[in-house]
Amino acid sequence: MEYSKKDLMTFSTASVSTCLGSSKRKETSTTPAYLVLMMCIGVVGRVFSDCGFSTVLTLGVGVQFFGFQMLLHKVNSQKSVAGISKRTVETYALVLVVKLCSTLFKHGYLPVDRSGDFIYQMLDIASLATILRLCKLMRTTYKASYQEEYDTMDVSRLFPICVLMATFIHGDLNNSFIFDTIWTLHMNLDTVAMVPQLWMLMKMGEVESMTSHFVAALVFSRACTFSFWFYAYVELYGEASVSGYQLIIAQSVKLLIAADFMYYYGKAWYTNKKMVLPSYSI
Repeated sequence: MEYSKKDLMTFSTASVSTCLGSSKRKETSTTPAYLVLMMCIGVVGRVFSDCGFSTVLTLGVGVQFFGFQMLLHKVNSQKSVAGISKRTVETYALVLVVKLCSTLFKHGYLPVDRSGDFIYQMLDIASLATILRLCKLMRTTYKASYQEEYDTMDVSRLFPICVLMATFIHGDLNNSFIFDTIWTLHMNLDTVAMVPQLWMLMKMGEVESMTSHFVAALVFSRACTFSFWFYAYVELYGEASVSGYQLIIAQSVKLLIAADFMYYYGKAWYTNKKMVLPSYSI
């Protein structure tokens, strides 16, 4: 039996959403969700990808979508947005809007295999839809559970710097000053987007499991992006390109920011205990 691309994309999205929403317990097993994620990766890899190295970019945005779905599942199952940084969620909404303004119209930074035809962009659109849903829940339905006293890291002050850096230092893969600047701006914003969430978790100390899975998924997504650009930037930008070095530095900073978190995440997973960060008050 043959399936259309639209049918398979709908199946992948619905499968993850259904699996994440199936349990009504506060602490749910994430094993079924990860199994569905692996199945969806297999379907996309088999049908839409040539399994080239650039496919790792699509894997990254797929895991990113999974992470946001995990966060939405946490909110819906617990009827609470406790432990979630509204600043991080809103910054990611901005990151994806800016990114899509480039990737929906230009192909310079897309995977070169078939996953770059529409799957890559659709996963970003699905992530944006999930984030907008989270924003609405945080501002309306579960507003009372939002822990504003912990969400104190305001990265919006860095946005003008991100704009200036993107304007003066960017690549040329889109062969357009505007669209190359837009793509680089999304990358710069993405570098600081997770900071408020990590800051909030450090102030709280103990990290709820579903929130930790969300952060870990996004860190893995960034690792996929870093692995691609680390090997490809010389080919795409040239050995002495300032924009190429800036791209690698930005990708590296994303991982370094979350390195401490991932250590304690791995430790909690290995010992099968609750995740606790060392700093309780900052």
